[in-house]
Formats: sequence, C-alpha cells, structure tokens
Amino acid sequence: MGRPRRRKGGGFRLFLSRVGAFLGIILAIVLTVLISGLLYAGDKVRLAAQGMPSSATLSQEMAGGVTQIYSTDRVLLGEVYTRFHERVDLKDIPQCLLDATIAIEDKRFYEHPGIDLKGIARSIYKNAAGGRRSEGASTLTQQLVRNVILRNREKTVERKLREALLAYQVERSMTKDQILERYLNDINYGGQIFGVKMSAKLFFGKELKDITISEAAMIAGLVQSPPKTYPFRHPEAAMERRNTVLITMLEQNKITRAQYDTARAEKINILPEPPKIISYNFKAPHFVRYVLKQLVARHGGDQVYNGGLKVYTTLNWEMQQRADEILRAGIRAERGRGVTEGALICLEPHTGWIRAMAAGVDEKSEVNFTVFGKGRQPGSTFKPIVYAAAFDSGKYNLYSEVRDSAVKIGSKSFRNYGGGYSNSEMTLENAIAVSKNTIPIKVAQVIGLKRIVDTAHRMGIKQKLPTNDYTLVLGSIEVTPLEMASAFSTFPNGGDHAEPIAVRLAVDAQGNVIERNEPRITKSVIKESTAASIGKALEAVVNRGTGKAANTVPGVRGKTGTTSDNKDTWFVGYTQELVAALWACNRQIKPVLDKAGKPILDKNGKPKMMERYLEMDSDATGGHVSAPIWGRFMSAAVPIQQRAGLEPILLPEDLQKQRLAAAAKVPPTPQPDKINDAGELVVMICEETSKRASAYCHETVEKVFPKGTVINSCKLHKAPTPEDVATTTASPAPEAREEPTPAPRRRRRRDAAAEEEKRQEEEKRQQREEQRARVEEDTKPRDEEKKPEERGETEVEVCTETGKQATAYCPERVMKKFPVGTRVDSCRIHKARTGEEDR
Repeated sequence: MGRPRRRKGGGFRLFLSRVGAFLGIILAIVLTVLISGLLYAGDKVRLAAQGMPSSATLSQEMAGGVTQIYSTDRVLLGEVYTRFHERVDLKDIPQCLLDATIAIEDKRFYEHPGIDLKGIARSIYKNAAGGRRSEGASTLTQQLVRNVILRNREKTVERKLREALLAYQVERSMTKDQILERYLNDINYGGQIFGVKMSAKLFFGKELKDITISEAAMIAGLVQSPPKTYPFRHPEAAMERRNTVLITMLEQNKITRAQYDTARAEKINILPEPPKIISYNFKAPHFVRYVLKQLVARHGGDQVYNGGLKVYTTLNWEMQQRADEILRAGIRAERGRGVTEGALICLEPHTGWIRAMAAGVDEKSEVNFTVFGKGRQPGSTFKPIVYAAAFDSGKYNLYSEVRDSAVKIGSKSFRNYGGGYSNSEMTLENAIAVSKNTIPIKVAQVIGLKRIVDTAHRMGIKQKLPTNDYTLVLGSIEVTPLEMASAFSTFPNGGDHAEPIAVRLAVDAQGNVIERNEPRITKSVIKESTAASIGKALEAVVNRGTGKAANTVPGVRGKTGTTSDNKDTWFVGYTQELVAALWACNRQIKPVLDKAGKPILDKNGKPKMMERYLEMDSDATGGHVSAPIWGRFMSAAVPIQQRAGLEPILLPEDLQKQRLAAAAKVPPTPQPDKINDAGELVVMICEETSKRASAYCHETVEKVFPKGTVINSCKLHKAPTPEDVATTTASPAPEAREEPTPAPRRRRRRDAAAEEEKRQEEEKRQQREEQRARVEEDTKPRDEEKKPEERGETEVEVCTETGKQATAYCPERVMKKFPVGTRVDSCRIHKARTGEEDR
C-alpha cells in the first residue's frame, strides 16, 4: 500500500489561522488599552471638572488688583497693591498691538471655540520636524484661563484638561472681543507689570496710543516667557523676540514689507530703570497696617495684596483725624515735662468697634504703640480690674472700709504714691478716687491673685499675668492700650465684654464675602452691679479725685495711672458712647554704649541705636499729662459718635437690631446747657415739640431762657427700635459720610391708612401749639426781688423730666419754687438699676 498523499494548501491555512489568532490577541489588547484610556481620560475629565467656576462668574474673574480699605464714613483709607495694573478698553488699544498679539500667540483666535485642534496638530508636526521656530498649542483663551483663573502652571493632565474645559466655558460666556480685552489687560508682561497700558508706560514712558509697530511687536513678544525677555534685564532677548513677532506679522500680511523694514530698523528706547512698586499710601497708616496684618493672617498674603478686595473697617475717619491732631498737639505741649511719645485708642464699648487709633506721634513710624509688643506698665489704671474682682467675690462693696496703713508682703513693702498713710478707715470708693496703693493690696490678699487674673482675662487682657506677685495689683505687668480700653469697655456695657473688632466686612473682586465680623459679646464677665459700682467710683475719680482734668463731657468716668519710676502715664475712661485709653511716655532712641561709655558701631561704621524709656519730670503724672489730652479728645469724639448713628454699609439685619437695641438701652450722653454772658440759660430746643432736645431730635435750635427755668425734655423723638429700620437695612447711604441721625423714620403707610395718619398729624400739631403756650407761660420772668420765704414759697430740687421731687437717680435736676405747704411727690421713673441699690 502506498503512503497517503498530503492535501495541497493545508499548511497555508494553518498559517493564516495562527496569524488571525495573533491579530485577535493584539486587537483585544488594543481595545483593552483604548477602553482603559477612555475610562482614565473620563476620570481625569471628571476630576478636572470638580470645583470649576461656573460660566456665569468667569467674566468677572480678575488677575489681581488693588485692595481698597474704607472707613465707616466711606473714606478710602488706603490702597494696597503689589502689581502695576491699569485697565484699558479694547477700542483704545492700537490695531498694530492687536494684530501683533493675535499673529504671534493665536492666529486662528476668531475661528476656534477656545481649543484649536488644528493648531495642536500643526504644533506637533512642526515641533517634531524641528522647524526654525517651535510653536505652542495654547490659544489666547487658554492662556487667559491659565494665568488669570487657574493661576497654575503645573504640567499635569488634570490642569490641562481643566484649562481646556474652562476655555470652552469662557468662549460660551464671553465674546471674542471681551476675551481679547481681558487678555491684554490681565496678562503678565514681565516683573510686576500687568496689561498693555502699564507695559507701554513703564517700558517706553509712553501712552498706549502713541506706541509704534516696533514697540507693539516687543510688547506682544514678551508674553511667551516674561522672565527671559524682561526688557530691563534681558534687552537683547526682548529685541530678538520683537524681530520674531515682526516676521510673523509680515508672513500673515498684518504689515507690509515697508512697515516691516522700518520697524526692524527702529531702535527701541527702554527706560533706564525698572519701576519701583509703591504699595502703601495710607490715611490712618497704623490702623490700616493693623487691619492688613489681621487679614493676611486669616486669608494669606496673595489674596490680600493681589485679590482686589474691598475692606470695610470700623474706623471713623473724622474721629481719627481729631485723635491724631489732639494727641500730637498734647504730646508737643508736654515736652517741657520730658514727654516725647504717646498713643490713643478709642472703641465703641457695645460692639467692640475700633473707632480711632492714634498709634504714635510720628505717623511714618512702623511702631504701633496701641498694640506694640507686650505693651507698657499701666500703673493705677489696673486697679479698677482688681476692685471688680473684689466686688464680684461678694466680700467687698463700694462702701466697704479698709484701713490705709503700711503693708508688707515678704520682703516687699507697699506704700502710697508720694509716701505716707492716713492710718484711718477709708471706703473703697474713696480709695479708688484718690488712687491709694495700700488698700487694693490688702483687698487682693483677701480675694487672692488668681481671682484678679481670671477677671482681667475675662475683661479682655490677653497677656499672661502672674498669680504670685502682688505688684500686679499696682499695674507692674505690661499691657497694651488696646487691652486696657477693651477691659474698661466692660463697665459701660453692664458687665458684658465686646471683643475689639477692626474689620466689619471684606469682599473679594467677585463680590463674594470672605469675612464678616459681627460683635463678639461675652455676657456677664463681671456682675452688672459690679460694673455699676466701679462706674460710680470712677465718676468720683474725675469729679474730685486724680482725674479732674478729664471731666470735659457729661457722664465721664475713668482712672489715672502713673508708674513708680515716672516712665509711663495713663488715663483710661469712658462715656456711654465711647471708651478710650491714652498712654504717654519719654521714649528716646539712644546709641548702644560699651563698658567705657563709647558708642558701639555696626558693620557700616555707624553707632548701633536702641530704644530707651527714660524718666519724665516728677509732675508728669496721669492726672497732669494723660487726662487733659484724653479729655480734649473725648470732647471732640463724643459729638462725632452721636452724629454718626448707624453705619451706611450693608450689615446683617440681626446686627442692625443688636446695635439699635444697645442704643435704646444706653441713651447718648446729653450735652450740657450753657450760660451766656448775661447769666441766662442757653438750651437746645426741639423745633417740633418746643421742648429740651434729645440726641434723637431731627431739627434743633438754641434758645435763651431766664436762669432757673424748668424745661421738660422732648418725648416724641426716642431711640429707634429694630422695627423702625426693618425696611431700610438693605439700602446703603448715598453720600460718602455716616448717617446724621441714629435711624431713619418709618415708611409712611398708604391707601386706607393715609386718612388716619393725617388725623394723627393734626392732633400732634394741636398738642405742639398747647405745649408752646405752656412753655411761654412757664418762661415768663418771675418776681425775683422778694425772697422765697417772704413770698411764702420754698425751693425744692425737682426732676426736669417729671417735674417731681428729684431722687439720686434723676439725670437732670433743677431748683423750683413752690408755695409753702405744697406736697411734692418723689419721682418714680428714675430708679436704681438692678444691683445698684447699695448706692
């Protein structure tokens, strides 16, 4: 039998089947890789899309800008910037600069939707072929997104995808011309120069409209790599880049051959020196720097200095000006006593708002003495905090008696200022008024230093205080004027403490609120009765004690302070509207001396200088130096605060209500009547009611009355309620000033209520006529020739508001004559507040 014959062609089919299997495996691998790649890309797109700005906000994004800081009365206190950046409309940009920019950066700008796929392909081809000039693939829109919105040059897939997605969104939300205008205004052209307008001005010293084609080509060429082509440092690289732009413009028919030749031959004159950034030009410079320091700590330097913020502070510019003037004049007047430096800080006690910060005599100095370092020794101004702790303990009250005698604790002996002791019992009210040292030491021994330290910290003292050193009681520790003002604000606030606030509102360039500070009130850090008792004692200080020179406005309460070495003098005090601390000293900058008494020189051969605090004259005390300056300031500041009323900035409704409630609870300090040269009484009268005007009367006029005339107060105009401004809290003031009245009136009712309103107005008019008639009758001159006893009359002190016999709590009292035997009831409206019954 023969061998079986092999079928022809079988080997070829086997080969094909194996090749097919191999290709199938390859195809499966490719599909797997492709699907994985698509999934990976989709995941990257998803990640890139997370947290992207919406298209509605893209047109508002800024590359950076000027941060502006405002006072409550809408005065621009300062601008902060670290970039040269000035905007210009597209219509004012020369055509040659538009052509140069589009030619070199994105010649298909008006054709693509934000991403140029043809440009990407062309760039890959030319760069792979090693052409004369490498090309980038980013469009103008992508560059705008990268530099203005993302501010991120990381070479990551997520960043590139996000850039592309954002560029597409920008093209949908903005027109091409809008994109081009933003690009030419916000792109960096080297150093800290942003935008074409500042480029022309700072590189060539020209207005933008006056630049040549050659200069336009240089500006357009700087965008690709600003650090490498910055004309002030790399003029050759800048010129080479200019030539590249000119060639590109010629190739794209943006300029003619003649224009190209002229531009290429032109010598460009770059200014000799790069610009120096002027970042700070402030009103109230110490306060503005204080605000900036807080903002940088909370939001970072880049956002503060480059974010184009609008910052609305608590400072009142009118009050600040008076603080600066009065402090400097006061310190200059005291140079004969060795006084050279001082500081003044003023707060609104019910909110903690910093209203004025005169932080030193020299506004150019970087040192802010209101918050500098650990501060200085406060001397006797610390004693009210000690007594507050004592009254809160329940072991003492204002009328507790303690013997004024020698005190020795360990090896330390304590004596009164000037030496000597009365060796008699003295009430704590008197001890505070005449600033005894021995008595608070004895009180501290009973209640313990820890209670005093805890009370001080609750009232706003931030420094670490010792619990084993009794010199603390006499103010041997170091505190800042801001801390002392903050602590004293607890007294007019009824025992509540408001944390000092400098910034009310901060808004970024897109209108987003990045910070809003409402009053931070800590309730009952001391008892309300304690605050009232300390207030009464501090009233005695200015009426008959060491602080008489500060008694310049009604309702003043405060405490003097002088350190034992006469290096620091203080006065800290308040009215119902404001609390202020004033500190003065003899600060000198002296050379550092070696043991031989010769100046030590630095490496430049100049003497090393050191700050020194030297002793002032013996009569440079808190009562002689600080109290008079404080009093002059408060005489100016209280009326400003009363006129200011509600602030014009938009505030949350609950904050408005809180401030209104505080205003209603604590009425403004009344302005005193005057006596003219003829001995007549000059009184501010409400024109609407013809009665004594209150702080809330809208129209007032001065009128003259015989001395002794009883004039009742206006009851029509009262402190506003939260409902009174419910319809107006969303409307900012139209003028650059604070509102002149505490609150606007209610809106008029409409329709059916109109008639009722007219009827009420007529009733009020009739009442006013009757009131005027009564006032005229009351103010007729009386027979003064006979003595009251001869006319069968007796004089009684009466409350001006109720006309009844005055009590100790009536705020205004006058002497009034009554027939002998007339029964005069006591006033029942004005009573002691809770906790004040022991007065």
